[in-house]
Amino acid sequence: MKVKRFFVVLCILAMVTGMLFASGAKEQTKKIALVPPAMISPYYASVISGAQEAVDRLGYELVTLAPESESDYIAQVQIVEDLIIQGVDGLILCAINSDAIVSAVKKANDADIPVVMFNTQNELADGVVTSYVRYDQYEGGAKVCDFVAEYFDGTAKAAIIEGLPSDHTTERKGGFSDRTAAKYPGITIVASQPGDWEREKGMNAASNMLQANPAIDVFFALSDEMGLGAVRAIEEAGSDAKVVSFDGNPNAVESVIAGKMLSTLSIGGVETGVKTIEAMDKILNGESVDKIINVETTVVTKENAQQFLPK
Repeated sequence: MKVKRFFVVLCILAMVTGMLFASGAKEQTKKIALVPPAMISPYYASVISGAQEAVDRLGYELVTLAPESESDYIAQVQIVEDLIIQGVDGLILCAINSDAIVSAVKKANDADIPVVMFNTQNELADGVVTSYVRYDQYEGGAKVCDFVAEYFDGTAKAAIIEGLPSDHTTERKGGFSDRTAAKYPGITIVASQPGDWEREKGMNAASNMLQANPAIDVFFALSDEMGLGAVRAIEEAGSDAKVVSFDGNPNAVESVIAGKMLSTLSIGGVETGVKTIEAMDKILNGESVDKIINVETTVVTKENAQQFLPK
């Protein structure tokens, strides 16, 4: 009888141990939060897609939250602070405002939550960011300028459709305009207006600049969404102006293939998502990771566009 009771006790202990082990295994699935500026640009959808691919492979849970507008940096800071309170295991951020996000990054530091940033040109003034996954936006703007110069044989009237005030606008526009000044005296920037990263506002900016400067040869839109808006403005105005853009999103690549947009610049959205998760995986496992992880940019034209469409 005692042996039987002992056996029953052993079975119960085994069941309890198994339940505790299963519960512990479930709790060990770590959460990585990804916070882009908003969901307006398909670029961020590409980043999330790459990140999801990587977390599925590496065994994490991905949480994605973003403000409704790419200008709402206060909401982004609040989202990050809420995620810190929830106790996520890692934070991946693309800051709307690099100065505003510092306070949230420092709170993550205090909570021992590692931070990786992407699509951020310059390192934060304060707070600890373990790794930056980025492409060279300034160099990207210069690449676009080189392409425009080659297409127009070094002579063109260009207009720029800017994004919201940010490092992204400064670097992309600066790369283009500085290369123009240094290398292509025949290319003149005749106008520049903001489109706030949005298609409709980009269309309005292009329309306004065409009315004031009907002889514009090419628009450099600092994002694909604004570039697609510019295409529409050109069609409505009956202009022969061309559009070159920046992001390499699938809808812009399709526009290039269709002959509506002249080019876009692939900035590796999917690759960025993969690399951010792989960097965070190393950090969470106590491995060293590079402070700067670079993503290559490529001018997408009708000749090479097919390879930049989603597989």
